[in-house]
Amino acid sequence: MTGGDWWRHPFRVFQTNLREIDAGLDAERTAETIAGLGANAWLLNTGGIVSFYPSALPFQHPSPWLAERPSGDLIGDAVTAAHQRGIALISRMDFSKVHEDIAQANADWCFVGADGAPQIYNGLYSVCPSGPYYQERAFEIIGEVLDHYPVDGFFFNWFNFNQRDYSGLERGICQCYNCKRRFRESSGMTLPSRVDWSDPAFLAWNDYVRATLGDLAQRIRELVHERRPEVPLMLRQSPDVIMHEANNAIDRTLPLWVESAAEMARHSRGDDPATPVWVNTVTFVDMPYRFAAEQAGFIALDLVQTFAYGANPSSYIIGTPDMADTRILETTRELLHFHRDNAEYYDTTVPAARVLLVSSLRTTEKYGGAVQERKVRDEFRGCYRALAESHVPFDVISDSRLADAADPGRLARYDVVVLPNVAILDGQQAAVLDNYVSAGGGLVASYDTGLFDEDGRELGAQSLASLGFAQVRFRREAREALRGSYLLVDDPGLVPGTGEHAMLAMDDAFLHCLPREGASGRLPFLSPQRYGPPEKSYGGVRTGSFGRIDHRYGRGGTVSLPWPVGGLYYRWGLADYRNVLVAAIDSLLPDGRQLITSAPAQVEASVSAQPGSGRTLIHLINRTGHQGRAFFEPVELAGIRLEYRDPHATCMRAVRAGLELETRREGDRLVATLPTLGLFELISIE
Repeated sequence: MTGGDWWRHPFRVFQTNLREIDAGLDAERTAETIAGLGANAWLLNTGGIVSFYPSALPFQHPSPWLAERPSGDLIGDAVTAAHQRGIALISRMDFSKVHEDIAQANADWCFVGADGAPQIYNGLYSVCPSGPYYQERAFEIIGEVLDHYPVDGFFFNWFNFNQRDYSGLERGICQCYNCKRRFRESSGMTLPSRVDWSDPAFLAWNDYVRATLGDLAQRIRELVHERRPEVPLMLRQSPDVIMHEANNAIDRTLPLWVESAAEMARHSRGDDPATPVWVNTVTFVDMPYRFAAEQAGFIALDLVQTFAYGANPSSYIIGTPDMADTRILETTRELLHFHRDNAEYYDTTVPAARVLLVSSLRTTEKYGGAVQERKVRDEFRGCYRALAESHVPFDVISDSRLADAADPGRLARYDVVVLPNVAILDGQQAAVLDNYVSAGGGLVASYDTGLFDEDGRELGAQSLASLGFAQVRFRREAREALRGSYLLVDDPGLVPGTGEHAMLAMDDAFLHCLPREGASGRLPFLSPQRYGPPEKSYGGVRTGSFGRIDHRYGRGGTVSLPWPVGGLYYRWGLADYRNVLVAAIDSLLPDGRQLITSAPAQVEASVSAQPGSGRTLIHLINRTGHQGRAFFEPVELAGIRLEYRDPHATCMRAVRAGLELETRREGDRLVATLPTLGLFELISIE
């Protein structure tokens, strides 16, 4: 399926990330294999570090192995073979490095370390995006490809400043002349040389990186569209199609974040529902082990999460398909075939959850700083995981998009917005959220949400008028000041699953807040008790502070949880923390949950809508096969009850199983039972 709008409809990509010695691959056979896998797009190395066509440009290095081809031109042969089979060919470009001869002749193109030396890896010199290679010569390479080949898209690998090399070694901030000059012009500051989150110049450097790459991508996009308006730029910066990569690594710390593909798809679809998203699943275990296959269960989970959240799936191998582990190809084939054969359910879908989770890059950098993972990332991930495990469908959006979402009324369709330690909110964002609550929305906020200014300084007052406290009386943030302290569960309904006399352990941080007039405090904070020896373990008293503060504001309501509920759940895994958060959300839902299911916590549920057909689509993803770093066949689950709130729907269909489910109506809910659930199921509600 090639043509001007192929990327605006559901598509599936297979990437052959070629080595220069693979330039002689059989294009016909490879295209046939890709078609057989169910893909309709082929991502293929084209130019940059190595060109796989006979480039006439003096700063390109054509692969010597092109001589093995009768045509001497892999790209020409591949485009022809792909198009004959209805496959789009996406050109993969990599301008991140150049060969030594080019670097020696063009030193101003290259990365310069704090020691004045270039960054060299396996004989290749890293290139700086501030310099002439990216800013000028890359356009000549793209133009040469457009002149000679009817390619169907462009993707750029490692489109970034190379502060780390392939071995993960931190190389610092580029000190080349172009970076120094351009950074000074944009910020008025001297270019920093190292990562230091307390240095305003380093924070400005991060802004410079984003601005430079965004501008560069936009100019590339304009060049491509001037020549071929139908050809998309597939990238994260200024794209026609937002591209992500889902991968694993052997040294990643536990708990393994197996939600990565889903998070990327949710996030991009939440920020910009009109822009297609593509998630490329890596099929090897880690970069140093490109030829060792990843577990099939991990790859399957990534692929299913990708299309369950409205993105387009992709599988990525190193070398040619003849080299690929057959287990990888079998897994890829099964899931890409499902997506292909059921494309009608994936066309023109939009996120349709009733709960919204907000992320904040500004909070991460300017408040989290050197401890951003523990203070910001863990809070977001813990809240994310709590919602997923509780089968609360939710979308994700960046705080920078809140105002955009408010203008067309998109924000108003959510019943509850969750702010997981979004410490920094500017005046416009605070006003948007307060107006949302006043109009009838629900808001749940944790820890330091709304308490810091745009430079990461504590405000001294709460910026959200809708939250139930105006000020923080004092903070407990040293672990020694919190060890042995608790929240008393004085009402079991606030923490489902607890019994009488339940207490929640506090750790990391707790804010003693002064509630606003009319706000109600719940979950009393008990001062630290002695915890050893057992004979002396007593003494905690109520302090007058609370772990949950409820407040009505206009026609809506809010719940403040002035402690890192998500971070504690992410790190400790105690279900009580999860249940505190979800109970807070439940208390603000005007009509109860959107979806109720008897499935265990290891089953994830997504909800999307297809406005043109009137369908609601639910994906159930069975993660029972995941344990630590291992991925097994998921346990087949039987008799899963589903209740979906929709007063007009009349039927449910299990698409993968090919079953029309027997349904009945209970009030405004359509109820059915799914007989069995393997890896996943797609439920179409009509």
